[in-house]
Amino acid sequence: MRKRNGYVALIAGAAVAALAVAPGAIGSDKPDLLRSGVAGSTPLTATPAGVAVFGVNPGGAPWVANRHSTIRVKRNGDTRIKVRGLVIPGRVPGNPLPTLVAGLFCNGVVADTTDPVAFSPEGDASIRQKLDVPKPCVAPVVLLRVNAAGPYIGASG
Repeated sequence: MRKRNGYVALIAGAAVAALAVAPGAIGSDKPDLLRSGVAGSTPLTATPAGVAVFGVNPGGAPWVANRHSTIRVKRNGDTRIKVRGLVIPGRVPGNPLPTLVAGLFCNGVVADTTDPVAFSPEGDASIRQKLDVPKPCVAPVVLLRVNAAGPYIGASG
């Protein structure tokens, strides 16, 4: 009898989880396409080596991001990105780059890219722009880059 109660609890828990996830998957009044923190990149030559994401290589130096960095892209394209402390550890200043762009990748290809925004020496930037989101957008990823064609230094993670 005890084993049967365990299965019932497992099935009930799975049903509750499915109902909690379903509104985001099928659309709701606040449909997020992507909501994530920011992970810094690791160079391809590092140990362990970094990885190319959808054909975009990571930058040539290791980058780390503050845990308060966030990425949010809604299905309608409204994009809000808050980058805090995205820097190269041990470097002064931590960020040598003047600007930052964000590229939205869907279905394995770049869907749209933001305009460049100011990127402080402390590694802080804020992006509030609208991106074109294809339908469907499978496996959405945001890459933070030096420019629209450059390597990535941070990614949704």
